[in-house]
Amino acid sequence: MDMRQTDKWICRLFCVFLAAMPLLFWLLPKTDYAAREKRYLAAAPALNTENLFSGRFAEEAEAYAADHLPGRDFLVGLNAVFELASGRQGTHTVWLGRNGRLLEAPVIWDEEKLARDMAAIRSFAERAGQPVDLMLVPSAGSVLPEDLPALAEPYRDAEILDAVRADAGDGLRFVPLLPLFQAAENREALYYRTDHHWTAEGAYCAAARYLDTVGREGPPRGQYRIITEEGFRGSTWSRAALWFLPAEPIELWDSGREFRVEIREQEGEHAGLFYREHLAEDDKYPVYLDGNHSLVRVRSTDPAAQGKILVIRDSFANCFGCFLADAYEEVVLVDLRYYRSPVSELLDEGFDQILILYSIGNFMSDANIVRLE
Repeated sequence: MDMRQTDKWICRLFCVFLAAMPLLFWLLPKTDYAAREKRYLAAAPALNTENLFSGRFAEEAEAYAADHLPGRDFLVGLNAVFELASGRQGTHTVWLGRNGRLLEAPVIWDEEKLARDMAAIRSFAERAGQPVDLMLVPSAGSVLPEDLPALAEPYRDAEILDAVRADAGDGLRFVPLLPLFQAAENREALYYRTDHHWTAEGAYCAAARYLDTVGREGPPRGQYRIITEEGFRGSTWSRAALWFLPAEPIELWDSGREFRVEIREQEGEHAGLFYREHLAEDDKYPVYLDGNHSLVRVRSTDPAAQGKILVIRDSFANCFGCFLADAYEEVVLVDLRYYRSPVSELLDEGFDQILILYSIGNFMSDANIVRLE
């Protein structure tokens, strides 16, 4: 076949592709949710005068077309593999490191934001009238430098944590985790490979350190029955779109104790810390305390349980809170991203400890921390 015939066939195939894509777009059924990306897709735009003249219709139509492109999963994955092969993964928020671990890129250090947030936290601690503990979870990349890809940017977790400690003030006790995690023999087990969260192992290590700091004890490791569920793929897997990476296990550490969980957005109480129905879903991480909610109360049914703790937190406390529940009569978890009432109103309940727990990434990016003032 000469070059002219080859060119003609390429042109014909391209024309078939151009004709087939819009036809498939209209004929194929639409879905509201992308399982692999773990997000809801754009809805069909509403055609009305306001949307049309404001330009919103064109924007929504473009988003709708992109989200419902035929073969989207394949094309998104193909693009991710191409960018990885061309060495451009560093331009995104997730890196593929050595040993197949997906790592969030280093956080951006906004010194002005950090100063505002620390001022709000110090003010809250003063208003609380009791010591407030601050614990920041280091990035997986700072704990596992051997897993970083070649030419990776340096992680500044240690510098940021030193700055936070220096700005803590008298009413704020900083509980360090970075040295503990860096020195751990099982560092590889502290974080998921496909998710930005720590594993149950990591949460247990952090909870044990915190309870030791405040003079409390939870059950020793040997008293937990560890239930392993396969097929977990987390948020970094969804964002990276590297679909070829394998799933990993997720663990439930069951102490055998009984708890009642009350969630502000839901009626009634739930028996137990684990919402096992989520294990059958694409997003399995909400198995711990049903995921993110504005206000969660965990009460122990053990008549010998004592003490009450308030945790102002992000999603890392979903798993961490399960371990705290073994050491307190009541654990109250507040997520400022969803909680709109003044946190100071909760202080009237009286708490033995108050803990602010964030991953360092969320701490440096969450715009809601200043609402503690």
